[in-house]
Amino acid sequence: MTLYNSEYEVWCEDCQEGLVNRVEDGSVDLIFTDPPYGIEGDKLDAVYHREESLVVEGYKEVALETYGDFSKKWISECARTLRPGGSMYIVSGYSNLHHVLNALHSTDLKEVNHIIAYYPFGASTTRKWVSSHYHVLFWMKPEKKDKKRTFNNNVYYSDQTDSYRDRLSVQDMLRGGGIGKRKNKNQLNEKFIEKFILYSSNRGDVVMDPFCGGFTTARTAIRYGRKFIGFELNEHAYKEFLPTLDKVKLEGDPDPIKPDADQIIIREKNRAGWAAKRKERKEKKIGNTIIP
Repeated sequence: MTLYNSEYEVWCEDCQEGLVNRVEDGSVDLIFTDPPYGIEGDKLDAVYHREESLVVEGYKEVALETYGDFSKKWISECARTLRPGGSMYIVSGYSNLHHVLNALHSTDLKEVNHIIAYYPFGASTTRKWVSSHYHVLFWMKPEKKDKKRTFNNNVYYSDQTDSYRDRLSVQDMLRGGGIGKRKNKNQLNEKFIEKFILYSSNRGDVVMDPFCGGFTTARTAIRYGRKFIGFELNEHAYKEFLPTLDKVKLEGDPDPIKPDADQIIIREKNRAGWAAKRKERKEKKIGNTIIP
């Protein structure tokens, strides 16, 4: 068992066994992960519009016939490791989403949001709708009196109007990696991951990713002062990306952007008007209530 005293700890092993042997009950504040999708992702080179020579070899896919059991095993272990009030985000495609949801529903975790990540894949279709999204499942461990779920409402914006727009349940997913850089077979953009880490954790918290892949979650967590633990089964990806963690530069959390003075006046006036209308409707409803 680890005490998570170091800045990060990543093990090159199957997370299904690693979670059991290495991660303590209730020791993780936030999980963000993009697991294998069970769609023969190791054979999709022909449909990707990218230079495959830059992709690290050895991607580990999960066979479709075992995907249900696979999902239940790792998700149940993640549920065990989350602290009361801890959060988990799982990125998924739609093909085996039902297995992931079934696994989540078999735990004591509770759904918070179902987020859609808009992402045009570039694959054209003629007899069906064009796929252009991922699912991001936001679940949590039930809270206790002294253990509440972290959600930092004003990460990027100080005013509720701007924060509201930033937290819509349809989010743009930027393309991962970068031109001319080595990358994992499937790799999310770190700016996309950043938003979830900053909203759902605090500095010093423990962030975990059971499927490190290109170590994007790890670098993002470390960059913003979180501790990180994770697993990666592919030894090629492990050796390629583990050294990148020592190159991460620590940054402070963003300073929330404030609206200008004129906007503040307008918004406060609008909110006062809305509050007055709500109060009027409420009083009218109570006045019309017949008490037996």
